[in-house]
Amino acid sequence: SPGAIEVLSVLAYNQPATADQLNELRGSPCGAALSTLVRRKLVRVDRSEADQIPKYSTTERFLQLFGLENLGALPRSEELEKV
Repeated sequence: SPGAIEVLSVLAYNQPATADQLNELRGSPCGAALSTLVRRKLVRVDRSEADQIPKYSTTERFLQLFGLENLGALPRSEELEKV
């Protein structure tokens, strides 16, 4: 869905991030989209022992699906403005 793609793109540039951080960056709730992205193995949930608040990150499958070698290969705003 367009909402899931939006959440995925916000996360890709701002990871790791909590659901609250993503909600704030996006300006609307993203819980359902995050659940879908986790189920599709595009996003993973990490929990550190010190901080029990889950943080989300993209997965290797995300990189493969979008043809990226690593997160550094994501286009930057300057590159997008040229298009």
